[in-house]
Amino acid sequence: MIIKENIVSPFSDSNAVLKRKKSVKAFRKEEFEITEHYYQCKETDEAFTTDEVDQINLNQVYNQYRDKFGLPFPDQIRMIREKYDISASKMSEILGLGTNSFRLYEQGEVPSVGNGRLLLAADDPRELKRFLRSSQEVIGEKAYLKLTNKVDNMIEKAEKNRFKIFLIERLFDVIVPDQFTGYRIPNFEKISHMVLFFSERTQTWKTKLNKMLFYSDFLAFKNSGYGISGLDYRAIQMGPVPAKFEDMYNEMSYGGIVEREYYEIEDGIYGSLFKSKITFNKSLFDDFEIEIMDKVSDELKDLKTKDVVNKSHSEMAWKANHQDKKIISYKDYGFELNEM
Repeated sequence: MIIKENIVSPFSDSNAVLKRKKSVKAFRKEEFEITEHYYQCKETDEAFTTDEVDQINLNQVYNQYRDKFGLPFPDQIRMIREKYDISASKMSEILGLGTNSFRLYEQGEVPSVGNGRLLLAADDPRELKRFLRSSQEVIGEKAYLKLTNKVDNMIEKAEKNRFKIFLIERLFDVIVPDQFTGYRIPNFEKISHMVLFFSERTQTWKTKLNKMLFYSDFLAFKNSGYGISGLDYRAIQMGPVPAKFEDMYNEMSYGGIVEREYYEIEDGIYGSLFKSKITFNKSLFDDFEIEIMDKVSDELKDLKTKDVVNKSHSEMAWKANHQDKKIISYKDYGFELNEM
């Protein structure tokens, strides 16, 4: 849900306005600076929060803690389990965790440093095979044989997956969740379908498309503490852009996801227009992410490219970083995004 800038105050019949301020919050004996969200009643000046803004405040603390200690993020933990096609309770048994621990970690609970390392180790099929050997009596012979066979097949296919790893490293400057990726793992499939989403709704010239991706990720972060795609953005003359957007779009074109058609915009100046070659897959996104992309599309689809560029130039994320063409921090500039 997109956070409302104004709501009815519980202390009066007047409006309450969403406020933001820098504050320091403690978690597990560590202190972190966050952009604290709260509402203030216009009539009584009393401050209060809602479940939604409490969650944004917590997400900021938890994300910085995970980042500091190299702990996996919820979507990483879910992806580790899903690639083995194992239930959360079964994964807890294999790793020697509490019955509901793995499910809670997927839902956002922050693991201890020790458990975090354990979860990351399980991402490697060779390591998981060791855990399976140790938990054979716990999970039972039938489950042990089935999972061992699956893991052995994954180990055999590891060489074939080297290209996939190379592709991710070539397309993205940052491949771990941190403040420059919106605390998400770069997800090429999801990024591709964001491009398809916008391509199916309007003429998407490259420059305009870059801004649609930027606004989607940063608006999602502003309202949840997380981006959508895992993309890192660089501030350049034409506004914020995915750091390696040319390689990224070329890969989509080579892979038959989109078609790029080149047109002469002015004398000697050419632009590329994106057209979908496959159907947008809505199942890759949750309802909140679709809501964000819908809003960005509605706001930008009818604007000329130069107007979208000018809009992006009004953002502090661009103003503070474009002179040195820096990668933009979601943490530092996401909550300063202008209203859409």
